[in-house]
Amino acid sequence: MGIEKLILTLTVLLLIPIEIIACDCGLKELAESQKREMEFSECIFIGKVTEVNDDLTYKIIVVESLDGGDLQGNVYIGRNWRYCYPYVEGHGTWLVYAGMEDGFLTMNMCGLSRPFDRPVTNTVEALEISSVLFTTEKSKTPGLDYLENMKIHRLVMANEIKALRKRRGYSIKASR
Repeated sequence: MGIEKLILTLTVLLLIPIEIIACDCGLKELAESQKREMEFSECIFIGKVTEVNDDLTYKIIVVESLDGGDLQGNVYIGRNWRYCYPYVEGHGTWLVYAGMEDGFLTMNMCGLSRPFDRPVTNTVEALEISSVLFTTEKSKTPGLDYLENMKIHRLVMANEIKALRKRRGYSIKASR
C-alpha cells in the first residue's frame, strides 16, 4: 500500500509543469530582501528601458548607479525570465538589482527590481499594506484604495533608493 501511494505521488509531481514550481518566491520581509539583494547583486542602478523585444530581451540605460559600479549612460541588453518576476514588458524607469548571465543583464529572480510606475514588492509588508487598504471602511472607493496603495509603495521605493544612495556614498568614501 505504501509503495503505491509513493508511485502515485511521484507520477502526479512529474505531470506538474516546471513553470508552476519555478516561480514560487514566497514572501519575505523587506529588510531581509534588501540585504539579500545588496549582497548578491553585481549591479544596482536606476535604469530606463528603451526597447523591448519579442525574444525576451530588452535594452536598459543606466540613469544612476546605486552601488558605484556602473557608469551613467551604460547600456545593457537584459533578458527576462520566461515565467518569473521581474518581467520587463514596456518602456519606463526601473530600480534594478541584477547580475550578468551569458552576456545578458538578468534581474534577480523573485527580487526587488521593479518599475517606478508599479513599485510593489513581493514582501510581507506589501501584502500588509494592501490588506489594510482594501479592508478598511474607505474601500467603498476602489480607485482611491489603488492610488493610496501605489502612493505607499512609491514612498517605500523612495526610502530604499535613499538608503542605497547613502550606502553608495559610504562605500565610495571608504575606497579612497
